[in-house]
Amino acid sequence: MMKQNLRINKILCLTLLCCWLALPAWAQKNFKYQAALPKISSTGFYRISLKPALVAKAKTDLSDIRITDAKGNFIPYIQAGSLPQKDQKSFVIFNQVDARLSTDTGTTYIVENTTGLALNRLWIKLQNTAVQRKVNLVGSDDLKQWFAIQEDVPLQEAVVNSEGTYMQSLAFPTSNYRYFKILVNDKNKAPIKFLQAGVYTEYAASLAYVRISPVQITRADSNKTTYITIKLTDNFQVNKLHINITAPKYFKRDVMVYQIIGGDKQLLGEAELNSAKPFDVLIAAKASELLLQISNGDNLPLTIKGIEAYQSDESLISYLDGEQTYKLLAGDASVQAPEYDLKFFADSIHDDIPQISHEAVQKNTAYQTRQAKGGHNYTLFIWIAIVVSLGLLLFLTLKMAKEVSKKSGKNNS
Repeated sequence: MMKQNLRINKILCLTLLCCWLALPAWAQKNFKYQAALPKISSTGFYRISLKPALVAKAKTDLSDIRITDAKGNFIPYIQAGSLPQKDQKSFVIFNQVDARLSTDTGTTYIVENTTGLALNRLWIKLQNTAVQRKVNLVGSDDLKQWFAIQEDVPLQEAVVNSEGTYMQSLAFPTSNYRYFKILVNDKNKAPIKFLQAGVYTEYAASLAYVRISPVQITRADSNKTTYITIKLTDNFQVNKLHINITAPKYFKRDVMVYQIIGGDKQLLGEAELNSAKPFDVLIAAKASELLLQISNGDNLPLTIKGIEAYQSDESLISYLDGEQTYKLLAGDASVQAPEYDLKFFADSIHDDIPQISHEAVQKNTAYQTRQAKGGHNYTLFIWIAIVVSLGLLLFLTLKMAKEVSKKSGKNNS
């Protein structure tokens, strides 16, 4: 009986091993797109710049981007903006604003952006907590009309420390709203405690952008208003529009920016075009078509030579092996943001790490093969096999332990 149980255990262990080896390969098949990373010269930390073509294929929060090695294993990474800032003197604490609306559900925390800078990251200080919550981030210029910026952002659990508080950064598309509201999805649950929120001004002032091309523009002037339609070749992340205005010499016009989805207009925000300032409009959109509505009043329409679209610089930081080859995956709407231990070791990452970028975005051949074979996804069945195998293994182990215990009892008697 003992030999038979051992034989069954070996079979179960082999089954588990095969399932574990197969999981990475099956997991890759759920991503629609891939982009190879260049061969690196040495092992260490690298900053991986994400081009607009890849960001366009990913979810709005980039939670479906993965790094894989040649064996299909997922490689840990953190977003570059999550690195702790070295100069604490540049940290500006935003004033908390008491403007809770009756329509708000759950905990709300509103702060005022007193710097006037465009932001793509907000640092928040929390009382230590080990619960899991998700937050929505919205912005406003008047505390009345609020616009969505980012949804379902997971709050991290506290890092083990003796201070009783911890800092977390919230990443989002570049926005220049005066007010930011954090909405915590904790209805019917105990609230979490926000202590403060702010920004590192040196980091915010050095925001970089990557140009999106090509851009197709059509214009129409009517009834004291100029309408400019901007069409892109994909669903790009757009964070800045630069409008090349050549005349008149002095002007001050209000502009409203809309996102076009299925023929419907969705207001993204309002801005001012002023001859005394850079002709930039900062927005937060994931779109293939935008509409600018410029109010001219009794003035002649602006002379516009062109419009350029930009994405804020997005990058990942990962520890890569110089002897391995890697690629990026994106395009799986069903996955959640990964939780890697690397975030607890961000202090070990220096500012001057090498920067690389990925090659052209292509369709994931593994996904295409799965679709051609009928679109079956066996990941669930593999997990079921693992759970069943573990259950059987536990059952047989307990059974063997009982038999050994019985024999020992008989021998003692």
